[in-house]
Amino acid sequence: MAIRVASHLYRNRHGTFYFRLIVPADLRSFVGRGDIRLSLGTEQRQAAIIASLVLIADLPRLTATLKRMSENDETLSPDYFQLWRSQILKNAELSAKLAILNDELQEREDQLLAMVPRQRAKEVAKQAYSTGQLKGQNELVERLVFPWPPERTVLFSELLKSYMLSFSYRAHGGRKKPPGEKTLEGYETDIKMFIAVMGDVRIGLIDRDVAGEYFNILRRLPANMNRVAAYRGKTIPELLDMRPKPQSEYNASKKMERISGMYRWALDEKRKWGIDDNPFTGFGQSGENQTDRRPFTSDELQALLKHPSFIDRKFTTAYSYWLIPLALYTGARLGELCQLDLKDFVEVEGIPCIDINDVEAVEDSDEPGTRAKRVKTKNAKRLVPIHPELIRLGILRYVETLRQSGQAHLFPELSRTRRDGPAHAASNWFQRYRKKVGVTAKQQTVFHSFRHGFITTLLDAGVTPHLVAPIVGHEGELITGKVYWNKKDAEKRKPTVDRFSLSTDVSSLIPVVEDVLFVASPGPKRRSSHS
Repeated sequence: MAIRVASHLYRNRHGTFYFRLIVPADLRSFVGRGDIRLSLGTEQRQAAIIASLVLIADLPRLTATLKRMSENDETLSPDYFQLWRSQILKNAELSAKLAILNDELQEREDQLLAMVPRQRAKEVAKQAYSTGQLKGQNELVERLVFPWPPERTVLFSELLKSYMLSFSYRAHGGRKKPPGEKTLEGYETDIKMFIAVMGDVRIGLIDRDVAGEYFNILRRLPANMNRVAAYRGKTIPELLDMRPKPQSEYNASKKMERISGMYRWALDEKRKWGIDDNPFTGFGQSGENQTDRRPFTSDELQALLKHPSFIDRKFTTAYSYWLIPLALYTGARLGELCQLDLKDFVEVEGIPCIDINDVEAVEDSDEPGTRAKRVKTKNAKRLVPIHPELIRLGILRYVETLRQSGQAHLFPELSRTRRDGPAHAASNWFQRYRKKVGVTAKQQTVFHSFRHGFITTLLDAGVTPHLVAPIVGHEGELITGKVYWNKKDAEKRKPTVDRFSLSTDVSSLIPVVEDVLFVASPGPKRRSSHS
């Protein structure tokens, strides 16, 4: 059934609209009734529909909260649902007001800038000084000189320190989330390489010639300089004299691009740093020279599914069986699949779905060192209807078995206390796995190729991009997709997911879970309980 607004609206005999919430069967004893009716305070149908939309969008979270309260034997206050309605509607009202205020603020700023052009302001200030209307000649001249003389600018290391600190200012729930610990460490290491090669110079001294000289040296240096014993403790000239195997052009370009990113950040406040250009721009690899990832071919998919584990139907871990079919039929990223909790398998209006989110499992909230769930962007939070083929293979039956055994995660064998998160071990496994079966196109065929295949297959089948975008977590290009499409609308998304199909010679190679033996899964070695 679709999530229809009309099904949630009720009009009493006085003409006032109410929001009607059907309580799930398994929660009715806890709630004490089968449905809840909450006044929307309006007799206008259009206003009632708008108010209902924000309430409908929050229903999955409300249901999850009620289940948790029920399981923990918490008491449900008599006015719980009235308070829930009031909070959701108030939040929506405040968000709308904030958007209007932001637009007004931007308009006022634009008007102010248009009234006093920067160049005209300089001319007026200079003229005022020359006619004796301003005092402090030295200070005025110093402020008007831009870019600054090199000796006034900061050292490269000081700019790097401020740049790294800026990531901590990002809101975890914002559009640009702070990078993870490992990513930040990679940024700092790659950018610091400039200091090791060229010295800690003032940023005003760095021009295109300096950046080009650095790039030429960088391309001659080896990869993993700090990990190879023969390279440790060597100066840059000593390393170059060893004539090592140079790092790839891609890695050298990535280091240049990261410095370029730091300079772009500095140019947002160029009068703070005294610079007006980015000498590192353009040194990174162009899109034409980079190796593009691509979908797996039919032959490559068959090779992956003819590995002895699939032929013998014996797997050392649950993820070594489930990750490939899940990636094939959802188009989800490896990290998204590896951090799935059992609570993320939900039913929306009768349609089984996977809710990809960054909400932690309750069981993990107090576990020390646990890495928080993450999504790549705000668009990555999404609802993906489960493909009929995954249901046939037994994903829902497997999830139910894990629930009955008291598990919280889809892949409990993947550690959540690693800095790299639960996907680290799975990524290493897949790299070894594809090489064993001969799928070795470097940087072209990776786990992300499953996602490429899902998207490409749907687009080739004539599905429009704005229908694919909300399923795979891309930003919708059309205003109708951004504003009017409920992010939890399962029935509208299900036909798109169902359009995806594999050839029989590929799909037939995946056994159902009842025929699978997990020989090294957590707990006693045994055949799946469905057997």
